[in-house]
Amino acid sequence: MNATASPVTRRDPELLKAVQSLDTASLSDALDSLGLPGGLAGLNQQVPGTRCAGFAYTVLYEPVHESSGFKNAANYIDDVPSDAVIVSSNPGRIDCTTWGDILTHVAVSRGIRGTLIDGAARDIDTVQRLNYPLFSRVRFMQSAKNRVQLKATQIPVQISGVTVHPGDLVVCDSSGCLVIPAARADEVIRRARAVEQTERDIIQSVNEGYSLEQARALHRYDQPWLSAREKQGTA
Repeated sequence: MNATASPVTRRDPELLKAVQSLDTASLSDALDSLGLPGGLAGLNQQVPGTRCAGFAYTVLYEPVHESSGFKNAANYIDDVPSDAVIVSSNPGRIDCTTWGDILTHVAVSRGIRGTLIDGAARDIDTVQRLNYPLFSRVRFMQSAKNRVQLKATQIPVQISGVTVHPGDLVVCDSSGCLVIPAARADEVIRRARAVEQTERDIIQSVNEGYSLEQARALHRYDQPWLSAREKQGTA
């Protein structure tokens, strides 16, 4: 069965360009400031030095219950656009993989931005050789064939207690993976930029001789997501 949700109308390339220059730490702080859950705990970078940012293309697997008939791998990747990050939920199952060398080769050839897996991945040597951004809970070689099957694509999925909707912004780097709700992306990006500027200002002040306590107080580290104008207004 392959259920498809209603399409997401907003895939703004400017939003995608903006998050590509922001790290997950500052984006996470921005999400926190808005009371939005976003961090997808337990997903690990499988290729050192890689990161990805894109619009979520969600994939949901379910266990194979019937004993008769061969259940092959899913071919959903043919429908994934190049501005997407594949968000594959096997939900947390680590005894069989839903990603390997064939999907990696196809993803690279199609220009897909990366993949995160709530589950296991294999053929990591190939993934690393192709320098493909892959994030998963574990590495494990056992096939998904006859163990799980595709349930749906482009529907909301739950990962680490966070709901990922098709078209949400997904960002992954060496610190982990997070999701930004599409409807709040502008504000999250604005605040994340302010967080990074605050941290740069603190480091500069420390280099100029301020103590860390002084620098943090000066640049309002208690609310680092405030813009310079907002900080002046609260001083």
